[in-house]
Amino acid sequence: MLKITQEGQGAILLMICLGYSSAYEVADLTNYPEFEDRPSTNFTSYSLSEQECPQTTYNFPADHSSNYLRLQPPVPDLNEFTICGWYTLYDGSYNGLFSYSNNDYTNAFGVVIQRSRMYVYMNDVMSIEYLDILENTDYHICFTTFASSTGHSYLFVDGQLTDVFQANPGVIKGGGIALIGVLQQYPSEGKLSNFMLWNRILTFDEISNMYINPCFCVPDYLLTAETKNIDMFGAVSALATQKCST
Repeated sequence: MLKITQEGQGAILLMICLGYSSAYEVADLTNYPEFEDRPSTNFTSYSLSEQECPQTTYNFPADHSSNYLRLQPPVPDLNEFTICGWYTLYDGSYNGLFSYSNNDYTNAFGVVIQRSRMYVYMNDVMSIEYLDILENTDYHICFTTFASSTGHSYLFVDGQLTDVFQANPGVIKGGGIALIGVLQQYPSEGKLSNFMLWNRILTFDEISNMYINPCFCVPDYLLTAETKNIDMFGAVSALATQKCST
């Protein structure tokens, strides 16, 4: 695990569940007790009949910064949050997955990934985490952070905790602009499915079971990339998805 920070330039990305490689070891939580202390959630208590799990898939073709989605619903202040989604990387160069800018910061929150590393921006400070993911392979990626208190952040790949690191602490102020598939000059070239944001820390059970069953989702999500919630720009296309039975 490498923790590097430097002044950033970009936008914002959420807790994103990134791809898993067999080379990863489960991260050590010794110095991050607040996550261990969170109660486990019995995921079977969530019923898809209570709230349908939204299924969304978008294709971001050949890299071009005009290809992106803009979330319509307003983003509130975030003291802690989780972002998850399935991502397929077509090209191993810089891929902007999510960006959020507000009145205080150009990069209030953002994520860029390559085959070998992930860049996470929080309040204009960047952290670099090393990855080993393959092109044209589906990965479930989740990112969760105690943003306003410690800045402790957690990366899950295919349901497993793969890294813990220190991000720049501070409340992520609401009222800004949230984009999916681009971070400034870094567009995405890939496929993104079931992107969701929660304004709390999800538990191990909740994250791992979304990986095991893509039709499962934790129903108290704050934002999703459903077509009713987004404006689509450039050559981005919404792909057909299989409806989950309730």
